[in-house]
Amino acid sequence: MNIRLRDFSVRKRLFLANFMMVAVPVCLLMLIGGLLLAALRFSGTAQQDILTALWPEKGSALTVQYAVSSLRVKAERKGPPKIKNFIEACRLLEALGIDVVVTQDDKIYYASPNANSTAVAERILHKYGSNPSVMVWDDEGFTFSYMSPRSRTVVMASGAVPFLAKDMIPGNDMKELWETALYALLAIAVILIVALGRYLSRLLSRQILEPLSSLQKAAAEVRKGNLDVPVEIEARDEFGRACQDFELMRQELKRSQDEREKYEKNRKELIAGISHDLSTPLTALKGYAGGILDGIANTPEKQRHYTEQIYQSADILESLVDSLFLFSKLDWGRVPFHLERVNIRDYFIDFTTEQRPFYAEKGLDLTLNTSGLKKDTFIQIDRMQFQRVIDNIFGNAVKYMDKNRGTMEISLYSRGERLFISFADNGPGVNETDLPKLFDSFYRTDPARSNVRKGSGLGLAIVRQIILAMNGTIRAESAAGGGLTIIIDLPLDKEH
Repeated sequence: MNIRLRDFSVRKRLFLANFMMVAVPVCLLMLIGGLLLAALRFSGTAQQDILTALWPEKGSALTVQYAVSSLRVKAERKGPPKIKNFIEACRLLEALGIDVVVTQDDKIYYASPNANSTAVAERILHKYGSNPSVMVWDDEGFTFSYMSPRSRTVVMASGAVPFLAKDMIPGNDMKELWETALYALLAIAVILIVALGRYLSRLLSRQILEPLSSLQKAAAEVRKGNLDVPVEIEARDEFGRACQDFELMRQELKRSQDEREKYEKNRKELIAGISHDLSTPLTALKGYAGGILDGIANTPEKQRHYTEQIYQSADILESLVDSLFLFSKLDWGRVPFHLERVNIRDYFIDFTTEQRPFYAEKGLDLTLNTSGLKKDTFIQIDRMQFQRVIDNIFGNAVKYMDKNRGTMEISLYSRGERLFISFADNGPGVNETDLPKLFDSFYRTDPARSNVRKGSGLGLAIVRQIILAMNGTIRAESAAGGGLTIIIDLPLDKEH
């Protein structure tokens, strides 16, 4: 069974990545520190030469070390010794009271001022024998001798310079000091790396795991059917955008759920409304027909009355079925609309001129106000369907009029790219809580739906579907002096 890295959880992968981010630098740092410590602990002339060459200005001991190493290097060059190459190192030793002699094949090439080369050579020979290379620094003084096997150049140095204090000689306490400093630096570096790695690990984990946790909780709530738990993430990285997309999806699902619940509620109200509104005229039909069959209508007058009632009930049923059929076709988008360009000002002038006497007989006085509209203002409407809208609005005004004489003021005005048509009557009006429900299917202000003759509640629902099909909106407001105002909003047509 092959286990791949992506098979691990994100938390484990983050832990592994952060561990490697800390462990690798720490291991490299410890390796480098170990090598440096080993170099410091390495004893010998070479180490001393390196320290001397690196820090020639740090005290007498290192100055001697530097000068001796320099003389040894210069002595390795073939050919006769060139004094200019030796003079600098010789001056350093002479400044400390050490005499220097440089010879080759028993020929003296350089000797310190006031120095006896023979005495220097004899003193070294007497003390250390014929050893060609020696360097001793003790309480009696400093002695150095080196003969290059390559150039046969001999460098001798001797002086009554007493042995320096131990802490002045490189490689003892100085070395311990450097080792301590290196240990401290390594410890500080390791602590900083671990602390920084831990901080970055927590920061990265928080930026990744917290959005994932919030997303997981929201997804669990969505799975349970609870769409009211938002995903609150302010990050703008990839995880933040993923959470934002999930939040948009949740909101869309919430809207769909609300619409579905609304449709379900409307469906139940629709069934209840149809059942009630159909049962009333059907009951009347059955009752009057039964009266005729049972011989209750035993006079011509009663028979005529019963027959008229049966006809009226059938007429109500036919109107209800027609309205229901039209509403269903509009809701499914199966009613063809033939839009044409209409001068709306002229349209309403002709309408009020023709219909004013008709509605005046019904007790409704019409007025038209076009002061807020330009002379040539055009919109796209289906004349037949738009006429159905106007007839329904005026029919409701007549139907619910509670005065001897009612009024209906039609106002036309435009704002920006939209046309507004206002129908304001002085009837009984509608409660503020009922205004948003006026355009719902089968809604009537009479909760008992006791009078079917006043309508089925589909009229304004049909009006809204027609206006929506013409890219407009419709709403209801309470008039300032009482009554109801219906406002239609349609787009202006700018084509010529």
